[in-house]
Amino acid sequence: MDVKKNDNYKLVIGAIVLIAVTALLYVLSPKPGNGKMAETGETFEEGTEASGGNEVKPVEEGVARLCVDEGLEDMDVARNSSNYVLALNVFDRLVDIQEEENGTTRIVPALAEKWSVSEDGKTYSFTLRDDVVFSNGDPLTSQDVKFSLSRLLTVPDTVQASNADMIEGAGELSEGSRGELSGIRIIDDTHFDIILDEPFPSFISMLASPACSILSKKAVTAAGDKYGTRVEDIIGTGPYLLTEVNEESGDFVMEVNPGYWGEAPSLKRAEVHVMVSAMMDREFYNGNLDLLPLSFLNRESWDRYISNRVYKTRLVTKDAMEIVSLLLNNKMAPLDNVKVRKAIQMAIDRERIIKEVCGGYAIISDGIYPRGLIGFSEENQGWLKYDPEGAKKLLEESGIGKDYTIELSFGATADASIQKLNEILRENINAIGLNAVTVIYDNDCRQYLRVNGNLMTGRFIWMADYNDPDNFIYTFFGTDENTKRFSNNYSNQAVKARIRKARSIVDEKERLEEYKELERIIMIDEAAWVPLYSSKCIFVKGERVQSYTPYWAGWTDLVLKNLKLKEETQE
Repeated sequence: MDVKKNDNYKLVIGAIVLIAVTALLYVLSPKPGNGKMAETGETFEEGTEASGGNEVKPVEEGVARLCVDEGLEDMDVARNSSNYVLALNVFDRLVDIQEEENGTTRIVPALAEKWSVSEDGKTYSFTLRDDVVFSNGDPLTSQDVKFSLSRLLTVPDTVQASNADMIEGAGELSEGSRGELSGIRIIDDTHFDIILDEPFPSFISMLASPACSILSKKAVTAAGDKYGTRVEDIIGTGPYLLTEVNEESGDFVMEVNPGYWGEAPSLKRAEVHVMVSAMMDREFYNGNLDLLPLSFLNRESWDRYISNRVYKTRLVTKDAMEIVSLLLNNKMAPLDNVKVRKAIQMAIDRERIIKEVCGGYAIISDGIYPRGLIGFSEENQGWLKYDPEGAKKLLEESGIGKDYTIELSFGATADASIQKLNEILRENINAIGLNAVTVIYDNDCRQYLRVNGNLMTGRFIWMADYNDPDNFIYTFFGTDENTKRFSNNYSNQAVKARIRKARSIVDEKERLEEYKELERIIMIDEAAWVPLYSSKCIFVKGERVQSYTPYWAGWTDLVLKNLKLKEETQE
C-alpha cells in the first residue's frame, strides 16, 4: 500500500505552488517537554502513576472512542487505496491472513470454507460458506464474488484493477469487448472456479487484500453511480455496520453486525473521530479517546507516551511490514549513472535517521522486501554501510563533475519528521560533494509529477497489501508503466522480464530464490533506490482498553474486532 497504495491520483492542471530551490528551512514544532503540548502550544499536567493523564470520562458501556486522520470520502473499495477501515470491518474476503505467535502468517478460510488449486496452477476452485448473509439479509452467493472481482476492472477511476487483471478475460472486460469476466465460472450458489491466464502462486494471498472485499451485487447495482457516497448502500458481511457519517466533520460510527457469521466481537460500537494529530494527542491525554495511534503524531510527541511510566505499560507495538526508501529517478542525470546512485546509497546515515526521525522505533532495511514478508532474505541484508569517504571516491570515479543538482522533494503539508528526514538527506548528500536542495511542492503537483515519472527524488513508503514479494518487486519494477508511475524509471528490460516470469513459477522454493536474486541485482548491483528503514506501528491503550491487536501488516487502519474493552465496562 502506498500508504496505502495511493494510486488514486489526481491530474492537476496548474503549476507548482511553491518551489524552494534553497536549503531546507526546518521548523520544529514546540517540544512537549514538561507539560508542553506539541503543535498546539497548550499545557497540561504531567500524568500521575495512576492515570498518566488519560483519566476515564463517563461513556456508555461497550462503546470505544477512536480516531483516524482521514474520513470516508469514497466508500467504494475499487476507488480507495489509502483508507481501509471499511474494508477491514464492514466487508469480508474469501480468505484471510492470520498471524501466528511466532510472527509468521498463513492463509485461513473466511467466506470460502475451502479451496483447491489445479496441477497447472491456473484454476482455483472455491466452496463458499452456506451460512453467510449480507447485513441486508440477502445470502452470499457465487454471483456476488464474480460481481465484486469483475468491477475492480470496470469501475470508473478504479485503482485496484491489478488485483484482478491476471484472471482470464480481464483484458477483454476492461476494454469492453466482453460483457463479463470469463475467467470466473459459476457452478452453483456456493461453488465457483477462478481461472487465471498464467499460474500465479501469489493469487490466494492477494485475495486476502482489502481490495478483494466481497460486495452485495444487489446493493451495489441498486445504488448505481451513487455507490460509495451514501451510508445506506454500504452493505457487507463483516462484523460491523457503518451506521452514521457526519458530512461536516467526517466522523463516523460503526456498530456490531447482529447477523455476522463469525465469532461475535466484544466491542459493540465505535465512535470514530477525524482529527489532526495535535487534536488526537490532546483528546487522548484528556481521556476522550480510548486508543491512540502514535504513527499519526509528530515524532516530537512520542516521548510523552513512550517514556511515561504509565503509558509505556500500555504500548502495543507491531513491526510495520513496510519499506521506507529514498526514491531515485534512474533516467534523470546524474542519477542515470549507477556510480552516482551507489554513492548516494553510501552517503546516507540511516542510524541517525532512525534516531532523530523515528525516535529509535525503526530498523534498517537493505532490500525491497520488509522483514516478516514471505521471501525476505537475510542474505540480502547488511551490505549497505554508511561510508561517506567511499561515496566520495565513487562520485569521483563517475566523472559527472559538479554541475548537477539533486532535488529532494516533499509535499507542502509534510510534517516535522519528514522535514527532518529531508534535512538529514540533504546534509549527507552535500557532504560527499553533490549539490542537494529541497524542493517543496503542492501535494497534488508532487503526486502528478511522480506518477508521470518526473519526480527526481523523494521519500517513499510502501506497505504490504498481501504477504508476498510480488506485492513489492512487481509493483515497482515489473513493467515500464509501474516504473514510470513510481518515478524510479528503472530501465533493465531483462530484469523486468524475469520479474514477470517469476510470477508464474509454481515451485515455491524456486520462486523465492529467483525473487532473492532479483532483489540483489536491483538493490546492490544497480542501486535503483536508497533503502532506509522499516518503522514500527505503535498504539497506546487508554484506561478502558484491555487489549488491541493491530492488523498483521502493521497498518494504523483500525480492526475493531481486535479491540477488547475491560470487562467492567462491557455489557
